[in-house]
Amino acid sequence: MDSPAHPSPPARSLRRIGTRVLRWIVEERWLLAILVAALVVRLHWNLVVHPLGDYVYSDMNGYVSRADRMLDKGLTPHEYSSFFPYGTHWLVFASKWVFGRENFAALGVIYALLGALTVAFAYAATRRASAFPWVAPAVGLVGVFYYPHLSLGGYVLSEVPFGFFLMGAVLSSLRLADHGRHVDAWLMGTCAALGTVVRPQLMVSVALLGLFWLVWRKRLPKLRFVHLLESAVPVVIALSLSAALLHHNTGRYGLVSENGSFNLVFGRCHASKISTTPDGKGHGRVHFRPPSFLQVKNHEAESKKKRRPPRVALEPALEDELSYPGYIGDERKLMEYVRECIDKTGPWGQLKYGYVNASLLWRFNVPWPDSGRSQWRQVSKVWTNIHRDGLAIPALLGLLVLLWRRTVKQGLLAVHFLALLVVSAIYFGEIRIRTPYDYLIIALAFEVFSVPLWLLYRQYLRLPEERRTAIRRSLRRLGWRLLGRSLT
Repeated sequence: MDSPAHPSPPARSLRRIGTRVLRWIVEERWLLAILVAALVVRLHWNLVVHPLGDYVYSDMNGYVSRADRMLDKGLTPHEYSSFFPYGTHWLVFASKWVFGRENFAALGVIYALLGALTVAFAYAATRRASAFPWVAPAVGLVGVFYYPHLSLGGYVLSEVPFGFFLMGAVLSSLRLADHGRHVDAWLMGTCAALGTVVRPQLMVSVALLGLFWLVWRKRLPKLRFVHLLESAVPVVIALSLSAALLHHNTGRYGLVSENGSFNLVFGRCHASKISTTPDGKGHGRVHFRPPSFLQVKNHEAESKKKRRPPRVALEPALEDELSYPGYIGDERKLMEYVRECIDKTGPWGQLKYGYVNASLLWRFNVPWPDSGRSQWRQVSKVWTNIHRDGLAIPALLGLLVLLWRRTVKQGLLAVHFLALLVVSAIYFGEIRIRTPYDYLIIALAFEVFSVPLWLLYRQYLRLPEERRTAIRRSLRRLGWRLLGRSLT
């Protein structure tokens, strides 16, 4: 029998494992605290305040109905199931298949987990990228209660799953840059692949990340070409399977979905609505209008009533509403519109469209679906203004990190923000579309804020002790004065 002074090998192994786990918990206490806090907040929101099952209409109903169709008919060909990217409605299908068709509480828990992990990923990625130790905790704490992301987690939409895979890919890329481990390359590729089937726009991030590596590869010695090849494998597999699924559903060739040319018409023609009429071949009446474009049109109408020039206008190249008989994703007809609009407006007109499209990431719209509900509209508007007035300009200045060698790790954050700007300028922007990228934007903005604060702190340390004491007293008095005003 082993004596207590000489434990058996299994006991020693368990003790070592326990010691490592405890050490990891202590080292990652910030990460774990942020994850738990974010999860508690999101569970309360999704299950009590804003249950997903109470808001199944419009786009949310589309995802749910396509998931229900999979439950009933499996993967039998269905043209419309490949109009939008399939990742989100497959996720909804998986939840319904495992937990029950009408169990929206389970789906709410899944969305809460994805949202909380996204916050934790944002904290962990910022911690690796930032030059200032306070930025990562600030990003994490803001993320716990960040209403735009919290709000979208209460709807059956693609933003929360996409944000999860986006931040997973970002964190994996930074881990890869730090350690050069093959497992992180595979994780980055897997997150990018799954994010692409939720929203194919992630491919623009992949392309820009590759270009960024080509420019700064000497500053990223542990991130090698073989890692990029490894990360490409899951993406190629996902795109190949997606192309096969699209061909199965439509008989046509493509990658993930058929709404790309449809969205391009909005961006290149500035029509606010596209609709189709029956053609006798099984296609009925369908119409779509980007919520941001609808709000711009409402602003134009309000300005006209008040006899003042609008702050923003669409100025459609053809008509405000484009309509044709047939399938809403008819690429041939849609690209005819695109070519006609480009010919009519010319390069300068297209550049103006691109500027307006990108500006809609921050201005001239309140994020849908909150914009359509009076009880959520005002709080959503407040957060929209906070982001626009406090974070947009610093984050745009933060794109300058792409140009300097010393900020190459911050560049691994900024490259995705640049991808968002490119996609929005080409297609159309909207605050809801921006939200999955908001933690990256917050991190870049806080990084920019930190530079002057750090310079001021350095100057403060050079002052005589008497001056520093006087400054501290003045700041304390100012703080108490502001606190008193806020309380009264």
